[in-house]
Amino acid sequence: MLTISSEDKKILIFSLVAGISANAGLTGFTLEEVTFSIFPIVSCILAFYCMLQQYQTREIGGDIPVLTAASFILGALGYAASIRVAMPELGSNFLPVMLCMGLIFWMLKKVGMFKA
Repeated sequence: MLTISSEDKKILIFSLVAGISANAGLTGFTLEEVTFSIFPIVSCILAFYCMLQQYQTREIGGDIPVLTAASFILGALGYAASIRVAMPELGSNFLPVMLCMGLIFWMLKKVGMFKA
């Protein structure tokens, strides 16, 4: 079972915010249905900067880097699913929702929430 400290939780939350804001910025650039805003880009830069500070101040070990990448992907897929719920003409959100659910259950298993 992996123990997660408060610093590790910070990294995972920053990674989730970075994934959401990176996808929001990319969506604002590429889709004309979504209005462009500078704020997702700013929040993405700040989240990556805060993650970098956390990585530089202490040693990160175990499965935290893998969980950080999964958290980033979860944020990006979650934003993609939510934008497709708001605008159904963009396409189906079945695949992003299923991938999000799979990532959430995998992350919970890695953390030790499921006893198997």
